[in-house]
Amino acid sequence: MAINSHKVFLIAAARTTVAPVGGFLRNTSIEDMAAAVIRENLSQLKMDTSEVDDVIVSNALGGGGNIARLCALKAGFSSELLGNSIDRQCVGGLDAIIQAAKQIQSGQANLILAGGAESFSLRPERHYPSKWNGDLISLERPPFYPTDDPTTPLGDAIQGLKQTHQISDTQEYEWVHESHKKSVAHKAIAEGEIVALTPNDPIDPFAREISKETYQKANSTFGHTHPCNTAPKADGAAFVAVASEKMVKKIKPAHCIEIIDGFTLGGDPESFPILPAKAMKQMVKHNNLNWTDIGQIELMEAYAIQSILCAKYSGAPIEKINPFGGAISRGHPIGASGAILAVRLFHALKAPHRIGLAAIAGAGGLASVLLLKKT
Repeated sequence: MAINSHKVFLIAAARTTVAPVGGFLRNTSIEDMAAAVIRENLSQLKMDTSEVDDVIVSNALGGGGNIARLCALKAGFSSELLGNSIDRQCVGGLDAIIQAAKQIQSGQANLILAGGAESFSLRPERHYPSKWNGDLISLERPPFYPTDDPTTPLGDAIQGLKQTHQISDTQEYEWVHESHKKSVAHKAIAEGEIVALTPNDPIDPFAREISKETYQKANSTFGHTHPCNTAPKADGAAFVAVASEKMVKKIKPAHCIEIIDGFTLGGDPESFPILPAKAMKQMVKHNNLNWTDIGQIELMEAYAIQSILCAKYSGAPIEKINPFGGAISRGHPIGASGAILAVRLFHALKAPHRIGLAAIAGAGGLASVLLLKKT
């Protein structure tokens, strides 16, 4: 559903550094990460919690319950604020923002903090019974559609995509190499998005130089989806402040980005990695735009092949995709990854009338897309 009858804006945005599982954030809880980023949003706006109508938090790997409530209370909100938790796996962080925009568009709210937080390092173990009172099976994830086998890694579908769409090892390596190269070169830009949790926070520490020899060795050691061509499991949080036009006029934020449109598509569960291509094309067409109108594209890089195919079938110019590096070189804190894309665009869209697009796939056959414009 488009969100364009009443204007809605992003007026602040921040994230933590993204740390690979077992890394810098390994002992930081979901609510601690989220609270720090939420408070940073309010600090950017010079506002207190009393002006906020709700907090929407995406989380995929936690223990259930209303994690948004924990995050809000940890951030110092009144106990009267309920919090709204969602789990749409990878697309959840972007969907939290889309849901917030729809609430504001409908007149239910004027200011919502929306995003996601994830800790791969502190995720609880999942155990599923094969039958009532039977043996428990330890699984990292639930099934994402009725015939899905959760013992099968999601990456196993990627090899089939590579063969079907004739993607070469060289193409794949080049995408990986460029993602890391851009991330390393633009650490200063990433630092501007990040709220530090300690005085010594590293800036997205996974990014590095990836040689062809290293890439080939990983491929031969781990199989097709390996540590080089797959976004690493990670910890992190990202939130934006979503506001009505009334709120914008009231507080006059330093930076203001209009949400032009946002929606989520459903599609073939087994082809989920390339569903964003369809969503991206629809977004551009629905808003009477061409790719020449889009200044920057933040595309979730869960797998290198996925990114290559989404670029190819959407028609998006590769030079506009992830100009500062993507998740291959950053990491994938699942429930937060979509929100990270929005944070990156918020800080990148500085020039008037510049347009940015964020897109992400979700296991089970989902794709979410958000269109933003500098006012």
